[in-house]
Amino acid sequence: MKDIEYKSYEEAKKRLEEISEILRGNNVTLDKSLELYEESAKLIAFCFDKLQKAQLKFTELNASVSEE
Repeated sequence: MKDIEYKSYEEAKKRLEEISEILRGNNVTLDKSLELYEESAKLIAFCFDKLQKAQLKFTELNASVSEE
């Protein structure tokens, strides 16, 4: 499976929702399920990283406002 790049948190979250719907449909082969699972793991890591960076930025901004 090739690496897929997501440009935004929202785009990645939308794809995770799509994968969830596909897997809930029970019309997926085992191989396709594993492929989707692998993609979702990458998406989760991407989203987690984006959220961590946003939280850090928020903390930094909050600290700079408190100093003023």
